[in-house]
Amino acid sequence: MKTFLSVILSAFCALLSAQSTYFPEEMVVTATTLNLRETPDVNGKKVTGLPQGTVVKFIQVWENGMWVSADSTDENAPWGPWLKVSYKDKTGWAFGTYLTGTTTLMYEDEYVFGEAYTSIPPMMFYGIYQRDSFADEIRRVQVRYVKESNDMFGENIFTLKTNQPTKSKFIIASTTPLQEGYCGALGIFDLQSSYYGDMLTPGSMQSIYPGNDMNDTIIKPSYGLAATGCARLENGTVLVNDYKLTLIDYMQESLPTQNLTQWFATAAPEISPNVRLLWYGDLDHDNKPDAIFQDCPYEIGCRASLFLSSKAKSGEYLRKVAEHFWPGE
Repeated sequence: MKTFLSVILSAFCALLSAQSTYFPEEMVVTATTLNLRETPDVNGKKVTGLPQGTVVKFIQVWENGMWVSADSTDENAPWGPWLKVSYKDKTGWAFGTYLTGTTTLMYEDEYVFGEAYTSIPPMMFYGIYQRDSFADEIRRVQVRYVKESNDMFGENIFTLKTNQPTKSKFIIASTTPLQEGYCGALGIFDLQSSYYGDMLTPGSMQSIYPGNDMNDTIIKPSYGLAATGCARLENGTVLVNDYKLTLIDYMQESLPTQNLTQWFATAAPEISPNVRLLWYGDLDHDNKPDAIFQDCPYEIGCRASLFLSSKAKSGEYLRKVAEHFWPGE
Protein backbone atom coordinates (compact mmCIF):
# COMPACT_ATOMS: atom_id res chain seq x y z
CA MET A 1 0.00 0.00 0.00
CA LYS A 2 1.27 3.46 -0.83
CA THR A 3 2.03 5.76 2.09
CA PHE A 4 0.62 9.29 2.16
CA LEU A 5 4.13 10.61 1.48
CA SER A 6 4.50 8.47 -1.64
CA VAL A 7 1.13 9.71 -2.89
CA ILE A 8 2.29 13.30 -2.38
CA LEU A 9 5.53 12.50 -4.20
CA SER A 10 3.61 11.04 -7.16
CA ALA A 11 1.38 14.11 -7.32
CA PHE A 12 4.40 16.40 -7.07
CA CYS A 13 6.18 14.64 -9.93
CA ALA A 14 3.01 14.70 -12.04
CA LEU A 15 2.68 18.44 -11.41
CA LEU A 16 6.24 19.15 -12.46
CA SER A 17 5.87 16.86 -15.46
CA ALA A 18 3.05 19.07 -16.70
CA GLN A 19 4.93 22.35 -16.30
CA SER A 20 7.67 24.11 -18.21
CA THR A 21 10.29 25.09 -15.66
CA TYR A 22 13.25 27.45 -15.56
CA PHE A 23 16.79 26.16 -16.12
CA PRO A 24 19.90 28.27 -15.48
CA GLU A 25 22.52 28.92 -18.15
CA GLU A 26 25.26 27.16 -16.16
CA MET A 27 24.86 24.07 -13.99
CA VAL A 28 27.09 22.01 -11.71
CA VAL A 29 27.20 18.21 -11.33
CA THR A 30 26.13 17.05 -7.86
CA ALA A 31 26.51 13.28 -8.31
CA THR A 32 29.85 11.54 -7.76
CA THR A 33 29.87 10.84 -11.51
CA LEU A 34 27.18 11.80 -14.01
CA ASN A 35 26.88 10.09 -17.39
CA LEU A 36 26.42 12.22 -20.49
CA ARG A 37 24.40 10.22 -23.06
CA GLU A 38 23.59 10.55 -26.75
CA THR A 39 19.84 10.28 -26.11
CA PRO A 40 17.60 11.22 -23.13
CA ASP A 41 17.42 7.65 -21.88
CA VAL A 42 19.23 5.74 -19.14
CA ASN A 43 20.18 3.15 -21.78
CA GLY A 44 21.43 5.74 -24.26
CA LYS A 45 25.02 5.44 -25.47
CA LYS A 46 27.44 7.05 -23.03
CA VAL A 47 29.31 10.08 -24.38
CA THR A 48 31.46 10.71 -21.30
CA GLY A 49 31.38 10.75 -17.52
CA LEU A 50 31.29 14.08 -15.66
CA PRO A 51 32.84 14.13 -12.16
CA GLN A 52 31.19 15.94 -9.26
CA GLY A 53 31.71 19.70 -9.40
CA THR A 54 31.94 19.87 -13.21
CA VAL A 55 30.26 23.03 -14.57
CA VAL A 56 28.26 22.52 -17.78
CA LYS A 57 26.29 24.84 -20.06
CA PHE A 58 22.56 24.25 -20.44
CA ILE A 59 21.32 23.86 -24.04
CA GLN A 60 17.74 22.57 -23.92
CA VAL A 61 15.28 20.47 -21.96
CA TRP A 62 13.58 17.29 -23.17
CA GLU A 63 9.78 17.33 -23.65
CA ASN A 64 9.21 20.78 -22.16
CA GLY A 65 10.77 19.82 -18.82
CA MET A 66 8.69 16.68 -18.23
CA TRP A 67 9.79 14.69 -15.19
CA VAL A 68 10.36 10.95 -15.63
CA SER A 69 11.70 8.18 -13.44
CA ALA A 70 15.41 7.50 -13.69
CA ASP A 71 14.56 3.77 -13.72
CA SER A 72 10.98 2.67 -14.36
CA THR A 73 11.72 -0.76 -12.86
CA ASP A 74 12.68 0.73 -9.48
CA GLU A 75 9.89 2.43 -7.49
CA ASN A 76 12.50 4.22 -5.36
CA ALA A 77 14.37 5.67 -8.33
CA PRO A 78 14.54 9.49 -8.39
CA TRP A 79 12.43 11.56 -10.75
CA GLY A 80 13.66 14.47 -12.84
CA PRO A 81 13.94 16.02 -16.32
CA TRP A 82 16.45 15.15 -19.01
CA LEU A 83 18.69 18.10 -19.91
CA LYS A 84 20.90 18.61 -22.93
CA VAL A 85 24.18 20.18 -21.81
CA SER A 86 27.69 20.81 -23.10
CA TYR A 87 31.09 20.43 -21.49
CA LYS A 88 34.19 21.47 -23.44
CA ASP A 89 33.77 19.74 -26.84
CA LYS A 90 31.19 17.21 -25.60
CA THR A 91 27.41 17.55 -25.87
CA GLY A 92 24.80 15.14 -24.60
CA TRP A 93 21.85 14.41 -22.31
CA ALA A 94 22.15 14.22 -18.52
CA PHE A 95 19.57 13.40 -15.83
CA GLY A 96 18.55 16.71 -14.26
CA THR A 97 18.22 15.46 -10.68
CA TYR A 98 22.02 15.41 -10.53
CA LEU A 99 22.50 18.95 -11.86
CA THR A 100 21.85 22.24 -10.12
CA GLY A 101 22.46 25.87 -11.01
CA THR A 102 25.82 27.43 -10.16
CA THR A 103 23.73 29.80 -8.04
CA THR A 104 20.85 28.20 -6.14
CA LEU A 105 18.09 29.57 -3.91
CA MET A 106 17.12 27.43 -0.92
CA TYR A 107 15.07 27.79 2.27
CA GLU A 108 15.84 26.45 5.72
CA ASP A 109 13.38 23.76 6.90
CA GLU A 110 12.33 23.02 3.31
CA TYR A 111 11.65 19.33 2.81
CA VAL A 112 12.53 16.87 0.09
CA PHE A 113 10.81 13.61 -0.82
CA GLY A 114 13.27 10.73 -0.65
CA GLU A 115 16.92 10.21 0.15
CA ALA A 116 17.84 10.48 -3.54
CA TYR A 117 17.34 14.25 -3.28
CA THR A 118 19.39 14.82 -0.11
CA SER A 119 22.88 15.00 -1.64
CA ILE A 120 24.57 18.30 -0.82
CA PRO A 121 26.01 19.92 -3.97
CA PRO A 122 29.74 20.77 -4.01
CA MET A 123 29.12 24.47 -3.46
CA MET A 124 29.53 27.20 -0.85
CA PHE A 125 26.45 28.00 1.23
CA TYR A 126 25.43 31.38 2.60
CA GLY A 127 22.52 32.24 4.86
CA ILE A 128 20.89 35.67 4.86
CA TYR A 129 20.06 36.77 8.40
CA GLN A 130 18.62 39.75 10.20
CA ARG A 131 21.70 41.46 11.66
CA ASP A 132 19.77 44.10 13.61
CA SER A 133 16.64 46.21 13.27
CA PHE A 134 18.10 48.05 10.29
CA ALA A 135 20.12 45.56 8.29
CA ASP A 136 20.53 42.05 6.91
CA GLU A 137 23.83 40.20 6.60
CA ILE A 138 25.38 37.26 4.73
CA ARG A 139 26.98 34.45 6.75
CA ARG A 140 28.86 31.43 5.45
CA VAL A 141 27.00 28.36 6.72
CA GLN A 142 27.08 24.59 6.60
CA VAL A 143 23.93 22.75 5.54
CA ARG A 144 22.65 19.20 5.92
CA TYR A 145 19.44 17.24 5.51
CA VAL A 146 18.00 15.85 8.73
CA LYS A 147 15.27 13.22 8.88
CA GLU A 148 12.59 14.31 11.33
CA SER A 149 8.95 13.70 12.12
CA ASN A 150 6.38 15.72 10.17
CA ASP A 151 2.81 15.89 11.50
CA MET A 152 1.29 16.87 8.15
CA PHE A 153 2.67 13.82 6.32
CA GLY A 154 2.59 11.48 9.32
CA GLU A 155 6.08 10.24 8.45
CA ASN A 156 9.73 11.16 8.90
CA ILE A 157 10.94 13.39 6.07
CA PHE A 158 14.22 15.08 5.19
CA THR A 159 14.44 18.79 6.00
CA LEU A 160 17.24 21.28 5.34
CA LYS A 161 19.14 22.60 8.37
CA THR A 162 22.13 24.90 8.94
CA ASN A 163 24.75 25.07 11.68
CA GLN A 164 23.47 28.45 12.90
CA PRO A 165 21.41 28.97 16.09
CA THR A 166 18.94 31.30 14.35
CA LYS A 167 16.86 30.64 11.24
CA SER A 168 17.91 32.30 7.99
CA LYS A 169 15.59 34.30 5.74
CA PHE A 170 16.89 32.24 2.84
CA ILE A 171 20.04 30.42 1.67
CA ILE A 172 22.20 30.95 -1.39
CA ALA A 173 24.38 28.11 -2.71
CA SER A 174 27.12 29.28 -5.07
CA THR A 175 30.13 27.85 -6.89
CA THR A 176 31.88 31.22 -6.42
CA PRO A 177 32.41 32.90 -3.04
CA LEU A 178 30.13 35.67 -1.76
CA GLN A 179 31.35 38.46 0.48
CA GLU A 180 30.12 38.05 4.04
CA GLY A 181 28.67 40.93 6.04
CA TYR A 182 26.07 43.62 5.29
CA CYS A 183 23.77 42.89 2.34
CA GLY A 184 20.74 45.14 2.67
CA ALA A 185 18.69 47.56 4.73
CA LEU A 186 15.58 45.48 5.46
CA GLY A 187 16.39 44.11 8.92
CA ILE A 188 13.07 43.32 10.62
CA PHE A 189 11.29 45.46 8.04
CA ASP A 190 8.34 43.59 6.55
CA LEU A 191 7.55 44.49 2.95
CA GLN A 192 3.90 43.59 3.53
CA SER A 193 3.62 46.36 6.13
CA SER A 194 5.16 49.05 3.93
CA TYR A 195 3.07 51.92 2.58
CA TYR A 196 3.24 50.56 -0.95
CA GLY A 197 2.93 46.89 0.02
CA ASP A 198 4.76 43.92 -1.46
CA MET A 199 2.18 42.98 -4.11
CA LEU A 200 3.03 43.98 -7.68
CA THR A 201 -0.52 44.02 -9.02
CA PRO A 202 -1.54 46.29 -11.93
CA GLY A 203 -1.31 49.93 -10.83
CA SER A 204 1.24 49.33 -8.07
CA MET A 205 4.85 50.49 -7.74
CA GLN A 206 7.72 49.52 -5.44
CA SER A 207 11.37 50.56 -5.12
CA ILE A 208 14.46 48.43 -4.64
CA TYR A 209 17.93 49.58 -3.66
CA PRO A 210 21.14 47.98 -2.33
CA GLY A 211 21.14 49.98 0.90
CA ASN A 212 23.95 51.66 2.80
CA ASP A 213 25.62 50.27 5.89
CA MET A 214 26.79 52.53 8.70
CA ASN A 215 29.41 55.08 7.55
CA ASP A 216 28.77 54.14 3.92
CA THR A 217 28.14 57.37 1.99
CA ILE A 218 28.29 55.97 -1.57
CA ILE A 219 25.32 57.03 -3.69
CA LYS A 220 23.86 53.82 -5.08
CA PRO A 221 21.23 53.25 -7.75
CA SER A 222 17.56 52.91 -6.88
CA TYR A 223 15.23 51.15 -9.27
CA GLY A 224 11.47 51.34 -9.51
CA LEU A 225 9.18 48.39 -10.22
CA ALA A 226 5.96 49.33 -12.00
CA ALA A 227 3.18 46.79 -12.61
CA THR A 228 0.58 47.49 -15.29
CA GLY A 229 -2.25 45.54 -16.88
CA CYS A 230 -5.99 45.30 -17.19
CA ALA A 231 -8.16 43.61 -14.55
CA ARG A 232 -11.74 42.50 -15.17
CA LEU A 233 -14.40 40.56 -13.30
CA GLU A 234 -15.49 37.36 -15.02
CA ASN A 235 -17.80 34.76 -13.45
CA GLY A 236 -17.01 36.01 -9.98
CA THR A 237 -13.24 35.91 -10.52
CA VAL A 238 -10.85 38.78 -11.20
CA LEU A 239 -8.72 38.07 -14.26
CA VAL A 240 -5.70 40.13 -15.31
CA ASN A 241 -4.77 40.64 -18.96
CA ASP A 242 -1.70 42.24 -20.53
CA TYR A 243 0.27 42.12 -17.28
CA LYS A 244 3.63 43.85 -17.50
CA LEU A 245 6.35 44.37 -14.88
CA THR A 246 8.81 47.12 -15.75
CA LEU A 247 12.03 48.09 -13.98
CA ILE A 248 12.80 51.84 -14.12
CA ASP A 249 16.27 53.31 -13.61
CA TYR A 250 15.66 56.47 -11.60
CA MET A 251 19.35 57.43 -11.69
CA GLN A 252 19.20 58.35 -15.38
CA GLU A 253 17.37 61.42 -16.67
CA SER A 254 16.02 59.48 -19.63
CA LEU A 255 14.52 56.86 -17.23
CA PRO A 256 15.63 53.75 -19.13
CA THR A 257 13.66 50.59 -18.41
CA GLN A 258 13.88 46.80 -18.48
CA ASN A 259 10.87 44.58 -19.15
CA LEU A 260 10.83 41.77 -16.55
CA THR A 261 7.48 40.31 -17.65
CA GLN A 262 8.94 37.25 -19.40
CA TRP A 263 10.06 35.81 -16.08
CA PHE A 264 6.53 35.77 -14.68
CA ALA A 265 4.52 34.19 -17.49
CA THR A 266 1.72 31.92 -16.27
CA ALA A 267 1.27 28.32 -17.40
CA ALA A 268 -2.23 28.99 -18.78
CA PRO A 269 -4.14 32.12 -19.89
CA GLU A 270 -6.84 31.62 -17.26
CA ILE A 271 -4.24 32.00 -14.48
CA SER A 272 -3.71 35.65 -13.53
CA PRO A 273 -0.17 36.85 -12.72
CA ASN A 274 0.33 37.10 -8.96
CA VAL A 275 3.72 38.69 -8.28
CA ARG A 276 5.18 39.73 -4.91
CA LEU A 277 8.48 41.33 -3.98
CA LEU A 278 9.93 39.14 -1.20
CA TRP A 279 13.34 40.73 -0.57
CA TYR A 280 15.86 43.21 -1.97
CA GLY A 281 19.43 44.17 -1.11
CA ASP A 282 22.95 43.55 -2.44
CA LEU A 283 23.97 39.89 -2.38
CA ASP A 284 26.81 40.15 -4.90
CA HIS A 285 28.27 43.37 -3.41
CA ASP A 286 28.39 45.33 -6.66
CA ASN A 287 26.49 48.28 -5.11
CA LYS A 288 23.44 47.55 -7.27
CA PRO A 289 20.08 46.10 -6.18
CA ASP A 290 19.34 42.37 -6.22
CA ALA A 291 15.85 41.01 -5.58
CA ILE A 292 13.71 37.95 -4.90
CA PHE A 293 10.19 37.76 -6.30
CA GLN A 294 7.41 35.25 -5.74
CA ASP A 295 4.74 34.33 -8.27
CA CYS A 296 2.24 31.50 -8.66
CA PRO A 297 2.12 30.67 -12.37
CA TYR A 298 0.54 27.22 -12.01
CA GLU A 299 -2.83 25.94 -10.83
CA ILE A 300 -0.97 24.48 -7.85
CA GLY A 301 2.38 25.70 -6.59
CA CYS A 302 4.44 28.86 -6.42
CA ARG A 303 8.06 29.82 -6.99
CA ALA A 304 10.57 32.27 -5.58
CA SER A 305 12.96 33.69 -8.19
CA LEU A 306 16.37 35.20 -7.45
CA PHE A 307 17.58 38.06 -9.66
CA LEU A 308 21.18 39.33 -9.51
CA SER A 309 22.53 42.56 -10.98
CA SER A 310 25.98 41.02 -11.52
CA LYS A 311 24.50 38.50 -13.98
CA ALA A 312 22.67 41.11 -16.07
CA LYS A 313 23.49 41.19 -19.77
CA SER A 314 23.82 44.22 -22.04
CA GLY A 315 20.70 46.37 -21.78
CA GLU A 316 19.61 44.69 -18.53
CA TYR A 317 19.73 45.66 -14.86
CA LEU A 318 18.70 42.31 -13.38
CA ARG A 319 18.74 38.71 -14.60
CA LYS A 320 17.14 35.65 -13.11
CA VAL A 321 19.70 33.12 -11.87
CA ALA A 322 17.70 30.69 -9.72
CA GLU A 323 14.23 29.67 -8.64
CA HIS A 324 12.80 27.70 -5.77
CA PHE A 325 9.55 25.85 -6.44
CA TRP A 326 7.20 24.46 -3.85
CA PRO A 327 3.76 22.84 -4.35
CA GLY A 328 0.56 23.76 -2.64
CA GLU A 329 0.91 27.49 -1.90
